[in-house]
Amino acid sequence: MKQSIKRDSERKKVSYFIFGLIFIVLLVLSFFPDTFAPFSPSESNYNQLLQKPSKLNLFGTDELGRDILSRIIFGTRVSLSVAIFTSVISLVFGTIYGLFSGIKGGIIDEILMKIVDIFYSIPDLLLISIFILLFGRGTTGIILALSLLSWMRIARITRANVIELKNRPFILSAKVMGFSDARIVFKEILPNILAPIVVTFSFTIPSSILAESTLSFLGLGISPPEVSWGLMANNGWQGIRSFPHLIVFPCLAIFISTITFIKIGEFMKEKTE
Repeated sequence: MKQSIKRDSERKKVSYFIFGLIFIVLLVLSFFPDTFAPFSPSESNYNQLLQKPSKLNLFGTDELGRDILSRIIFGTRVSLSVAIFTSVISLVFGTIYGLFSGIKGGIIDEILMKIVDIFYSIPDLLLISIFILLFGRGTTGIILALSLLSWMRIARITRANVIELKNRPFILSAKVMGFSDARIVFKEILPNILAPIVVTFSFTIPSSILAESTLSFLGLGISPPEVSWGLMANNGWQGIRSFPHLIVFPCLAIFISTITFIKIGEFMKEKTE
């Protein structure tokens, strides 16, 4: 039994180490795509249209003769930027919203939570489509649209933790001593609920990667000349039988990055428990 537990622990450590390396690689590629991409993502070679993987083009070329590996590397910047900025905005807004709702309580809390319920009652795709119409397509529009869709979960988790804590003796003592709500929230409550908020934030990143990829695949997200993995999958799905490399490699990039951030979230969850 002990040996089995030890083996499981060692396997987890190895997997976390591997996914940690992948995470570092993704960050490096997103910051320095020009250094690692063998070609420009928009460079067309009409003598190399729809070429299968080869020594010159490791992942093959697309219908315009563009190198798929180079486009995936440049797409890393867009896809990760959208995911990380979306998650950060959701974290900040959702945390503030949840803190305010939880600490105020009463009718204010009910109204704020009704607003969250209204957002939850609207289908995600419809809501995102409305936001994209308001903010426009492109990186900025997608970030704002996904942020307005992602903050609600963090707000609910934050509010639940605030309600649990605000009747604890040390919080009641702070109120008796005349401390303001702002001081109680930022000095007493927030430090004690950071762990679940950070864990939720870490799981928001992979869901944002999938959301951006799905929107771009459906034609609602990133548009040319920008490059994202979802947009590449959208361009390649029609030729999936004859030229599977057009969609396989972008989908692999989405899968690997999503799994990587999920594993990082699991690691952070373990460390905070």
